[in-house]
Amino acid sequence: MNDPHSYRQPGSRLPPRDQLIMGIHAVREILLHAPERLLRVYSNEPQKQGRKSQLLELCEKQGIPIIPTSADALTKMTGSDSHQSVAAHVKGRSFLDVSGFLKRIEGQERSFVLMADQIFDPQNFGTLIRSAECLGADAIAWSKNRGSDITPVVAKSSCGASELLSLIRISNLAEAVGQFQDGGFDAVAALLEKDSKNAFSFDFSPRTLLIVGSEGEGIQPLIRKRADRSIFIPMKGKIESLNVAQAAGLLMGLYQKQFQ
Repeated sequence: MNDPHSYRQPGSRLPPRDQLIMGIHAVREILLHAPERLLRVYSNEPQKQGRKSQLLELCEKQGIPIIPTSADALTKMTGSDSHQSVAAHVKGRSFLDVSGFLKRIEGQERSFVLMADQIFDPQNFGTLIRSAECLGADAIAWSKNRGSDITPVVAKSSCGASELLSLIRISNLAEAVGQFQDGGFDAVAALLEKDSKNAFSFDFSPRTLLIVGSEGEGIQPLIRKRADRSIFIPMKGKIESLNVAQAAGLLMGLYQKQFQ
């Protein structure tokens, strides 16, 4: 097989995994908000019942082909057994670079971008994307070399937000931070350091690049140095920290509250 990310059934070639989404919620969100991107749906649901029934009926009304596919085939296609009996082939997305994004928002006073550094867990990455889309971020940026990429698991965890939010997929995050700063962004790193400011009294800039890292790997030292400021969330309970998706969601909410 030439493409290691594709799964072959007799007489057909299925799309690469970076063009597959899986799970009821992920497929439903694309169907509702960007139906033109859905090419076909794969399902092993012979009896229409519950949410799956409604989803397939909506697909049929939109004229989207439904391909009967075994559960084993869905697992091989998506690389996961949490597909909920449904996957979809979507039109491939184009990723932005920083300069292209800055050109897109030229003249826009306020803009919020989430930068994810070294987020290797696809479920955490998907949840970050979901939070960013729900809380009004303009884009999410991440390194294609140091962390999870967009996969069916990420798309499912994001509930389809990975197909709706602007995506900036880049090679060098440290250089990208500088590009954002040149574009008028305040680069804010989520770090627990002596100079970090309390998130609840933090004065966000209208254009903010929020940089978050995983609990294990954290933010790379070079990116820490390039950040303009750092921010932390004070903990009051017995558990010492939030996971990255929870923390980022709270910080994005504080930004939105300041500028609402």
